[in-house]
Formats: sequence, structure tokens, C-alpha cells
Amino acid sequence: MHRASLLISAIGILLFSFFLMMYTFSYDANTHDIRIATKLWSDFGAHIPLIRSFSYGENLNRLMHARPIESPLFPGEPIRYHFGFYALAGILEHLGLRIDWAVNIPSAAGFFLLIVCIFYLSYLLYKQEGISWLSVVFFLFNGSLSFLRFLREHPLSKHTITDIMTNAQFPAFGPWDGGDISAFWTLNIYTNQRHLGLSYALLLALIILLYKPLKHARYTPLIIGGVTSLLLFVNFAAAGIAALFFGWVFLIQKKSRMLLLQSAVIILPAFFLLRHMSNLSSSVAWQPGYLMRTPNPGIWSFASFWFANLGLHSILIPVGLILSPKAVRRFLIGPLVILFILPNLYRFSPDMINNHKFFNFFLIIGNIVSAYAVMTLIKKAGQIQHRVWKRALQLTVGTILIVPLIISGVIDFFPLINDTKGSVPDTRANADAEFIRSNTKPTDIIANSTWFYHPASIAGRPLLSGYTYFTWSYGYDQGKREALLTSIYRAGSIDALCAIVRRTRVAFVELNEQPETYLQPNWALWRSILPVYQNQTTHLTIYSMRDTCRILPRYP
Repeated sequence: MHRASLLISAIGILLFSFFLMMYTFSYDANTHDIRIATKLWSDFGAHIPLIRSFSYGENLNRLMHARPIESPLFPGEPIRYHFGFYALAGILEHLGLRIDWAVNIPSAAGFFLLIVCIFYLSYLLYKQEGISWLSVVFFLFNGSLSFLRFLREHPLSKHTITDIMTNAQFPAFGPWDGGDISAFWTLNIYTNQRHLGLSYALLLALIILLYKPLKHARYTPLIIGGVTSLLLFVNFAAAGIAALFFGWVFLIQKKSRMLLLQSAVIILPAFFLLRHMSNLSSSVAWQPGYLMRTPNPGIWSFASFWFANLGLHSILIPVGLILSPKAVRRFLIGPLVILFILPNLYRFSPDMINNHKFFNFFLIIGNIVSAYAVMTLIKKAGQIQHRVWKRALQLTVGTILIVPLIISGVIDFFPLINDTKGSVPDTRANADAEFIRSNTKPTDIIANSTWFYHPASIAGRPLLSGYTYFTWSYGYDQGKREALLTSIYRAGSIDALCAIVRRTRVAFVELNEQPETYLQPNWALWRSILPVYQNQTTHLTIYSMRDTCRILPRYP
């Protein structure tokens, strides 16, 4: 392909990347509402508080002074979630970018770079441009068998194309729909977890450098060390995958050992800084079966689950590895096998769902190998002498292989396009959030009676206890924290309330007319306390514990 064609293609991919990110997360400048696609609603309930903790809150100051970062949904201890991407978005907003641009620019750039790295790595491995383009297509359009479920609900007819284009729901969304086919193969995973595209792009860049070091060898350790250091802060799981590739290359390539040791001189200080600024503890546990509904699945259950999730890729990836040149096979086979087997046997966080990060990256590399297998089989089909039959056979083989590998992805694209959006009033349209932002300190902890998109989160202030699933799945002691929060709202007297406040460092208490049901507030006590803020429209009330208890919470 000529350079002009490559440039046009790159511009098209960049525009698509921006469209995908901006379409799902935007801002209404007239109403000052943050607009969030429904399928992003849950994840952004954690992302926005984290972003605002840097743009409006105390985390930027902590970052600048290399002090431990704290989760805005679980303050008081080092954060347990990779914060690098959201720190960048928060810094961009702090510098003056509107929040949608602050999030979407690095999101789109990361997704674009990921596609570029997929294209380049596949070309580096197999030297065929067709394989590179097919690798990108396989990445964008997943090969699961979810299309069979769609066709069961929408049988083939003259309306099939219309059914696909107007569809607003993913045909398969396991484990939440009770089915076996996972929700994590669609592009929705990249619009939800905005750090994922960038982290995988950085990871692929490292693999490219491992496979083909720069001609100027002295620069390669600097680049590998710098990129890995950045990756550590962007995605813990991706950094773990990088370590897997480093270890494998160290074993099989003597000439790369000194390069890796030199890179470690840069990586280790970054790792120890990350350990200082966050909590890297992980609850690894034996739990075979990933998201399979059958406990302790047998070989047949295991094979049928992954065939449903990977489709023909489950056959073509092993075939592609066998057919690959020896150098490629030797470089990839160890990491790919380990990357597939370990997450099927072990849970690497409190929630097994989070293992999807390993499988998503396995499939990125697997798609490249699968594309090579497809192109090789098409080429072999064209080895007959008759020109007409040769082309017909190649077209038939290509259609039989490629269509089942992309049809589910085509169907899964339209639920993103047809998704509805919800609005979260930003501070300029949100009197509650604006009061909190203007009348509290960035370090003030606020006890919260509700969870999602709390006004304090919009204002960049930490909540004493965030949404249960978030805090539990990140590995925090969610039960203990929620018990503390409950004790504040159920306190029997001012003295009892103030004793808890001193222990929890809570500066303000927010109470909504319809609090989370488990809190069961002592309404008689709270109605006897004079609030510092009350909104008759939203029915939100804020109490100052400094005024109520005549003390300042003790800060460490």
C-alpha cells in the first residue's frame, strides 16, 4: 500500500476512534450536563469521581508530592486501582479542558494507537499487509457465536439488515444475562474502561520492541523502561502481562537478557514509587472455570464455553501457531498459552469478572495469529491450476472463514450506536455539587446517604463509602466501611455521632430524603441538628461536623 493510502487509512481510524469515544461520552454546553451513554453508566460512576479527585480534589496535590493516592470512594488508605489514565484526564481538566475533551482525547488517542500497533505488529510478524488489515478487522468485530442468539430472536428475513441496524441490546451479555457468552468481546469494553486501549497500545509497543529492538541498541532499554514505567500506572493487569513477556524473552533469547536487565534499572524505581503511592496487594485464588456456569467444569464444558466465546478463533489460533514461522511460534507460544491457562484457573482479584483483561489481550494477539491462519488457508485453496475455479475456491474459503468471525461484531456495533444517554448535572447546573465544591476543602470526607453520581463526587470530594460493588471488587474492606457509615446515620445521640466522626475523619454528612435503604437513619437526631445547607428541590441536606461537634477531624 502506498504511503498516501496508509495516511488516509490512519486518518479514517483516528476519526473513528474520536467518534466512538465522543459519541458515548459528551457534554452539553448549554445545560452544563455531562452526557453518558447508558451502557457506560455503571463504570463511569467510578471514573468520574476519580477524575474529579484530580481536577478538583486533593489527589493532584498528593500526586505532585509523591504521596499515596486515595480512592474518592474509599478514602483513608492508598488506592487499589490503577489511576494513571484518570489522573491524566483530571490534570487536563484542571488545566482548562472541559471534562469530555479531557477524557476523550486520551481515550481516542489510546484506541487509535492500539489499532496502529496491531497493524504494525502483525506486519512485523508475518510481512503481509493483508494479514495486518484482517487482524484489525478481527479486533474491531469479535468472532463469538452471539450472532446465533441474535438470529434465534430475529430469524433471517427481508428485515434482517434493518433488525441489525436498529438493535439496541447486545445479543449476549454474560454473565449478567445468565448465558455463557461473555460481554467483554465487544467495543463496549473500550468505551467503558477508557484506560484499556492506551494500556494495550503501550503493551503492544513493548512486544514490538522485544521482537525487533531498535537499530540503535542503547535507546531500546530507555524506551522499554520508560514505556513499562508508564504502563505500571495505567493498568496493573497489562503491566503483569508485560512481565510475562519479559520473562519469556529472557528465557528464550540470550541476546535480549542484557537489554532487559538494563530496562529494569528504570522500571524498578517506578515500581517502588507505585508501591508507595498505591496498594498493589492482590487476592489471587484458585477458581477454575472463569465465568462458566458449571462449577469445576470438565473438558467438554470448558471446550464448549470457549468455542461459544471465541468462535472459529478457538480453532484458527492453534492452527495459526502451528503454521507460523519458527521464530514467530517460538516468540508467541509460551506467553499465549500461559495467558490463556492461568486466568482460567486463578482469580486475580476479588471479582472473577476482572480476569477479562487477560483474555482481551490474549485475543488481540490471537486475532493476529488467526488472521495468518485464514490467509494461509485461502492461499492454499488457490493452488489449483484452473484460474476461474482457483478464484472461486479462494472466495468460498475466505467467506466461510471470515464471515462467521466478524458477523457477531457487526451486530454488536449497533447497540453502541443506538444506545440512549443519561445526564449528570455538572457543578454549574448542580447547586448541591457547587455548594460542596465552594464550601468544603479538597481533603474533607463526606458521609453519603446515596451512591451513584453523588454531588460530592461531581465536586471532587471523597465519599466515606462508595458503591458496594466498586469498593468490594477493588479489594477494600467494604463491609467494615459500610458499618461505619451506618453507625453515623443511626447514631443515638450527638455524643455518639461525634465519637464516630472523630474516628472516621468525616467533615460533613449529607442526608437525602430517600437514602440507601440499609442506612436506616435516626431521623429524630438528624432533624434536631441545624444543617449548613438544605435544597428544597433535591431534598438534600448537609451537616457540618465541625459545627455540630465543635471539633476539627484529626488528619494524619
